[in-house]
Amino acid sequence: MNQEIVVPVSSLILKIKNVLNQNINLSNIWIQGEISNLTKHRSGHYYFSLKDSYSEISCIMFSSYVKLLEFQLEEGMSVCIQGNINVYEQRGTLQLNVKTIRTNGIGDLYLQFEQRKKKLSQQGYFKDDHKKEKPEWIENIAIVSAKDSAALQDVLKTIRLRFPIMKMKLYPAYVQGNQASRSIIQALLKADVNHHDAILLVRGGGSFEDLFCFNDEELVKTIYRLNTYIVSGVGHESDITLCDLVCDQRCATPTAAAQFVSADLKELKDRCIHLKKQCISNMNHLIQYKKSQFQYLKNQPYLMDPHSYIIDKKMRLDSYLYAFLNCKEQISNKHYDIHLKYNTIKTQSDYLIKKYKNEFKQIPLTESLKQYYDTNQNHFYKNISLLEAYSPLKVLERGYSITQKNGKIIRSLDDVNIDDSILIQLKDGNIDAKITGKGIRYAKENEISGSDESTG
Repeated sequence: MNQEIVVPVSSLILKIKNVLNQNINLSNIWIQGEISNLTKHRSGHYYFSLKDSYSEISCIMFSSYVKLLEFQLEEGMSVCIQGNINVYEQRGTLQLNVKTIRTNGIGDLYLQFEQRKKKLSQQGYFKDDHKKEKPEWIENIAIVSAKDSAALQDVLKTIRLRFPIMKMKLYPAYVQGNQASRSIIQALLKADVNHHDAILLVRGGGSFEDLFCFNDEELVKTIYRLNTYIVSGVGHESDITLCDLVCDQRCATPTAAAQFVSADLKELKDRCIHLKKQCISNMNHLIQYKKSQFQYLKNQPYLMDPHSYIIDKKMRLDSYLYAFLNCKEQISNKHYDIHLKYNTIKTQSDYLIKKYKNEFKQIPLTESLKQYYDTNQNHFYKNISLLEAYSPLKVLERGYSITQKNGKIIRSLDDVNIDDSILIQLKDGNIDAKITGKGIRYAKENEISGSDESTG
């Protein structure tokens, strides 16, 4: 009887891992596939799947290897990977520990696209402030596209349905292949000098490789320098080229570009009808207003009888003339009166000047000034004597004193309290004192005190 062997799951997974590591050497093998479910972890590690049409395998690229990448890894890129096979023991899943990644096929083109996009963006070719505003009216356009292409037919059909009177001129160019970018540049330069209202650069859908000619760096710079308003309609809505970014307007498809530059004839007709009605309404209002103005002027009395207007103005002019003559006479009378008074005042002034001039000559000036000086000097000395007599300092010289508290003179017992500090001013200095008691002092008859000291 065979003996059963029981092992835990972890032992089985570990055995499988050892077998794979010992028997599978991927050091010289590049694995090709497409990046899917890419997650860039904040730790710096990349987690993603590598898949082809039939299979898919989980991958991890640690941050130390991520730092060595020379390009940005993006979802959908076709790449070749080199690394080691590994088994994630906790889940028992197979994964690749990726060490090196290089682009493959379309991946190389995508890398070129991103590098050119970054470079041209830094140089300012995609800035909105350089883009030209759409012309207010577009009726003459240039179309740069392949001759007899589906995109051209879509544009022509759309414009003929919407705005049949549009003037259109085709500037044929290759829109795929090695010569495409050079051909498109020559067509754009020809169209730019012919004074079109707008240029349409259109091409139908295609693969990334087919549309790569619209990512040419020289083509981007040429579009940037054009003087004519330019609209791109390259590929489908999901297709983005560098030409789309530099053009003044990007449309999702050639048909959308044709719709953008062409007016809808039906809408224009409706608008013209609306404007016509609006003009008629405005003219009717204006006519009614002018009629009311005319009726008002027609009813004016002066217009009904112009002669009465002349008579009225003549009568008013006569009244102004009479008032003017009357005022002139009054001014003349005032002038005569002023002249008369002026002569009278002048005569009296001359008489008084002559009179007082003679009197002034008869007064001895020196004696008068001396008499005035002596009188005022005596008056000055008299005032000085009065000031000295009433001076408080003279009183202090006679033995009196001045007692103060906080800068105020003490005139009564009520002005001080026990323990108050006081200042006693004498003729030759001051004494600081303190109140120890208060009481009424009875002086002898005819006794004169020499100080204001109080006793308790």
